[in-house]
Parts: sequence; structure tokens; C-alpha cells
Amino acid sequence: MGDGSLSQEEIDALLQGADDLGGAMDMGEVPAGLSDEDLGSVRSLASDVAQSMGMTLSTITGKPVTIESATVDLITRDTFTAELEGQVVQVTADFMKGAAGQHSYVLSEEPAKQISALMMAQEEGDLTEMAISALTEGFSQMSGAAVTAMSDKLGMPISTGDVRASLFENPGDVMIPEGSFVRIRYNVTTDGKSSFLDEIMDEGVARSLAGGGGAPAMPGPAPTSAAAAFEPGIQQQDIFSTQPAGNVGVQSVQFAPLTQAEQPGVSGNIGLLMDVSMQLTVELGRTKMLIKDILGMGEGTIVELDKLAGEPVDLLVNGKLIAKGEVVVIDENFGVRVTDIISPMERISSLE
Repeated sequence: MGDGSLSQEEIDALLQGADDLGGAMDMGEVPAGLSDEDLGSVRSLASDVAQSMGMTLSTITGKPVTIESATVDLITRDTFTAELEGQVVQVTADFMKGAAGQHSYVLSEEPAKQISALMMAQEEGDLTEMAISALTEGFSQMSGAAVTAMSDKLGMPISTGDVRASLFENPGDVMIPEGSFVRIRYNVTTDGKSSFLDEIMDEGVARSLAGGGGAPAMPGPAPTSAAAAFEPGIQQQDIFSTQPAGNVGVQSVQFAPLTQAEQPGVSGNIGLLMDVSMQLTVELGRTKMLIKDILGMGEGTIVELDKLAGEPVDLLVNGKLIAKGEVVVIDENFGVRVTDIISPMERISSLE
């Protein structure tokens, strides 16, 4: 119409167009900000990452583990959480350098039990605090191997923040980026069992990893979950430079969380330490004796230890307790079958 107003037919046509656009997004079409080429680059990168994570998990558990990337797609929160079953474990490992933004691994209950049992060298059981600690340690190693593989392929340094696992009773509480995000699904096979592991990241991270984002992306919006208080955040502060009035420059500065953020960087180079020898000691027990009793020892003297018969023995590496086990006989030699892995928190306590 000539007067700038719209007729009812034109309004209906515009509304129909908006409905068509919404329907296209629901069908999973790639938005303008992330191209098919970007997703293809992420898919290629995921293949290298999968192989690296599988080798790392095999090394630290002593079991053959195969991890392969199956799919890379854009997904929404409702669709993603609908596929999760039972308890859910989320391992947060936000990118801090090279591709800054939200990034984590998400496992349904059965895959989480499978990997934690593998880490602890035990039969599958409940997702206890010890199991979550074992998952944290395992994914810290795998995440380090993953960022090393990414750095090598992309030719730029990439690092993550503090890695930690959290258990959620309700899949809807998982911390997920706002809007649509990229989901990489890995197939995990060990001991004849197959499961899947999801890696999720916001679109800005995916674009940076694909090489289409230029400068590293800034972190996306905060998660829309009540559990967001546990998300390792980045504090931001505006610094105003001293300039003449009317020409005030603003520079955004990032401060890393006050945690051991450098630890994942160390685990990223864990391969450099694989050939280092360490002293492994099996301790049957201990006791204290008076000097006069020690000097009076002779053939046939019996020394009573502080452990009961059949009680697990201690495995120490360089004098630090890492596991417990039971004594077995292999041919004509003694051996130890590991029955319990000491949690990372208990190991840290032993250093104090």
C-alpha cells in the first residue's frame, strides 16, 4: 500500500514467513553463525580427539578402550536432556585459552558407572563420592590429552580451566549453554560393553575450533540452570584508561578463577612423563619397637605387625599411598591384586 500501512493479506504473509523460519530451526538447520563447513571441521577435529582420549584412558586403566566420534550436530536443551537417562554426571572443563567458552562432558548413569568402575578397577556399582572422584581424575587426564591433540592440529595453544565432575539426579539440572549448542557424541567400547559420551560446547567455541571465528570467542551467556552457581566463572572488570575527557577507552580484562587452573595444563603433557620410573612398594604392615628389642632380635624372633591377617595391604608410590590390594601368588612369585583406588582427596590429605 502506498501510505506505508500493511494490509491484512500482507500481515498474514509475514506471520506465515515467521512460522516457516521457526519450523526450520526446530528441524535442526544450521544458523547463519555456524556453517556446515564449521561443523565439518569440528567433526574432523573430534576424530583426532577421540583417538587421543581412548589411548589415554587405556594407559591409565590398563584396559583396552576404544573411543570414536560418531556424530557432530547442533542441538537444543530440551532435545538433549530428553536423551539422558537416570542420574547424570557432567564433567566441566571450560575452555580458557584459544577458544574461550562453555565446554563439558555429559554421561548418563550407565556410561558413568562403566567408566568409573574402569578407573577404580572394580565391578560396576553406585555413583558414590569415590566414583565421582575417579571420573574427575580420569577426565582430567583425557581432557589434557584432548586439548593437546587440538593444539597440535590447529597450531595454537588451547587450555581448559579446572576439571571437575558433578552428579545430577535430574537431567534437567545439567549446565547447558543458552540456545542451541554443539554436541559431539563419542562411542565408548571397553570390556565388550558399548556406551556413549557426549561433549557439549557453545557455538562460539565450536566456531573458534573450526577456525572460522578469527579471534577467540568470549564466553557465552550464563547457564540457565539452578546449578549454575557451581559453574567455574570468569570475573570481568572494566579498566578505564586515562585519556582526555570525551575520549575514554574501555578495555575488558579477564581474571582466571582462584583455583589450581594450571593443573590441566600439566595433565595435557602427561605423555612426556610416561617413561619416568617410580618406586612402587607393597607394605604388609608396620610396628614400633624399643631399641633394646631391636638390638635383641635374632633368628626366630617374631615381629607382630599392626594389621590383621587377611586385611588389605597398602600400595605406595614414592612413599605415598595410592591403592590397597590383596596378596596373590603368581607361579612362584608373590603379587598384589588391586582392590581399592585411593581417591584424589585422600591422596592430597596424605601430603599435608
